[in-house]
Amino acid sequence: MILSDATIKHYLSTGQIQLFPEFNPADIRPAGIRLHLGSELLIPVIGQTVDLEAQEDIEFERVTIPEDGFILRPGQFVLGTTHERFQVPRDIVCHVEGRSTVARVGLAIHCTSGIIDGNFEEARTVVLEMSNHGPFDIILRYKSALAMLSFSQLTTDITQNAQKQYQGQDGVVAPNFRMQKQ
Repeated sequence: MILSDATIKHYLSTGQIQLFPEFNPADIRPAGIRLHLGSELLIPVIGQTVDLEAQEDIEFERVTIPEDGFILRPGQFVLGTTHERFQVPRDIVCHVEGRSTVARVGLAIHCTSGIIDGNFEEARTVVLEMSNHGPFDIILRYKSALAMLSFSQLTTDITQNAQKQYQGQDGVVAPNFRMQKQ
C-alpha cells in the first residue's frame, strides 16, 4: 500500500517519518514528497573499466555545484544526492523516482535501484544516478526539485538489520563494491 498525502502528513507529525532539514509542506504531493538536489556531484573519471565483481574503487571527481549551476551534457552521467535526509520505521520502505517534468527534457533520475529499505536505523540521504538522455544541455542547481519520494507500508516489520554498506550516508557517495557479497 502506497501512503497518501494525508497519511504522510500524519506520519511526519507523529515522527514516524522524519525528514531533515525542515521542508516546505508544499513539497508534499498526493502520494509522496518532492526531493531536492544536494550541493555536490561525483563525475566519473572517463576511461576506466569497471569489473562489477572486483572490489576496487572507481574514480570520480567531486565537485560542488556552482551558484550558476552545473551543465549536464547530452549522454553525460553523474552521481548526486538528495538535499534531504530521512528516516522511516521498520514497516515502511521508500521509493525514489525522477519527476515527470524533468524527465520530459531527458533527465533520468535514479536509474534503477529505486527501493530504499535501510533507512530505519538512521536518517540518510539518497544517492541519485542522473543521466541526460535528451538533446538539451540541462542545468542542475543546488536544491532543484528533481525527485519524488513515495512510501509503502509493509505487511510486517523488516526483521533484518540494515545493510552497513552505506551506513552514515550523508551526501553523494560512490559505489562500494567491497561489501556487495555480504
